[in-house]
Amino acid sequence: MQIFNGKTALVTGASSGIGQELSRQLAAMGCNLILVARRTERLEALAAELCRVSVCVITSDLADPLVPQQLFDEVARRGLKVDILINNAGYGYQKNLLELSLEQTLGMLEVNDRALLALTRLFAEPMAERGEGWILNISSVSAWFPIPGMATYAASKAFVQTLGRALHEELKPCGIVVTTLSPGGTRTEFSSKARGEMDPSLQRTMMAVSPVARAGLVGLAKGKAVVIPGWLYRLMTFITRCLPERWAVRLAGSVMGRHR
Repeated sequence: MQIFNGKTALVTGASSGIGQELSRQLAAMGCNLILVARRTERLEALAAELCRVSVCVITSDLADPLVPQQLFDEVARRGLKVDILINNAGYGYQKNLLELSLEQTLGMLEVNDRALLALTRLFAEPMAERGEGWILNISSVSAWFPIPGMATYAASKAFVQTLGRALHEELKPCGIVVTTLSPGGTRTEFSSKARGEMDPSLQRTMMAVSPVARAGLVGLAKGKAVVIPGWLYRLMTFITRCLPERWAVRLAGSVMGRHR
């Protein structure tokens, strides 16, 4: 993927999981990085590891609605040009709606949706002016069906999926590639935090983070609209689309939300 050599990528949620692995793989391609997350120490440790390319660290909490504009302004102040935007930051809970506080529920939407949309809008404009750019949004297989027990999270990822598929066509004439990466279960901190105690049957189906990140970058380089890593998860989304909606919702809740 020499197409990304010498480019600069801004990666949100870069301190762990898929974001961290995407950063490593981009650096291996010769791509310079702007690493964004809340945990400064982790970002700085990753930056030290990726010393073969230029790496800039910006500590930001995207749960704050003012941060996307502040981040855009800070990048401009530093004289940096973002060729590739990777909207990876996000989180969720495997809990029923009434088990979550209003703050927890709305916080998911702030990070998973509002910040992603704001950053996409802000950084897409200079990309369009240059006639070139790449945007990788991280969704989930959860986007394909409502999940009782993870209702807000699944809905937030459905927004990312719908937005990304539309922008793939809308921004194509501007020279911007928009790809939506929709992984299933992946062995990261996200999964353990969302679910608390990990279900052994779910854990066995989870993918390693490296091939998930690789699939996203390959899809972005090829200009794909949507990427679903792993044959099992591609099959899952296909079967779900063929089922009556009532069955699909119940199945999703039983398998992924562990809803009873």
